[in-house]
Amino acid sequence: MKSDTTIRPMEAGDIDKIARVFAHWNKTVEQYRRYFEENRRGGRVTLVALRGDEVIGYANVLWDSYYEPFRCEGIPEINDLNVLEGFQGQGIATELIRRCEEIMKTKGKTVSGIGVGLTPDYARAQRLYPHLGYIHDGRPDTTSEWGPERHFTRKIA
Repeated sequence: MKSDTTIRPMEAGDIDKIARVFAHWNKTVEQYRRYFEENRRGGRVTLVALRGDEVIGYANVLWDSYYEPFRCEGIPEINDLNVLEGFQGQGIATELIRRCEEIMKTKGKTVSGIGVGLTPDYARAQRLYPHLGYIHDGRPDTTSEWGPERHFTRKIA
């Protein structure tokens, strides 16, 4: 990751910026307002990657995963990890994942979960997660509103 990239917790002023730069991925300002509110209540931690003042990516830690097996086992999930196309391949997603795992560790968590879409537009993530040590959780693939998904875990302690 380039030294001019900053990763920090989401701030209220980020909501419109994130929505603007990710609008072409069918992301809405309402989604990011909800994320911010969930951050305030403690159900989610959103990290934002910036180059200067420009948002170039973000990721979430969900303490209660939408994926039932993770939720039942108390495994937090790295969720909705996105890096703008022009900044992919620079280590930003890897650093976002690492920082999410650090946050999980501060809460005493020893396993991190992550899901990935199985369509071609998620190909980079499909390669990255196993490269970082994430292993398929062995359960059947699921389907969400975004299509088929596969879930992975990694020991972080």
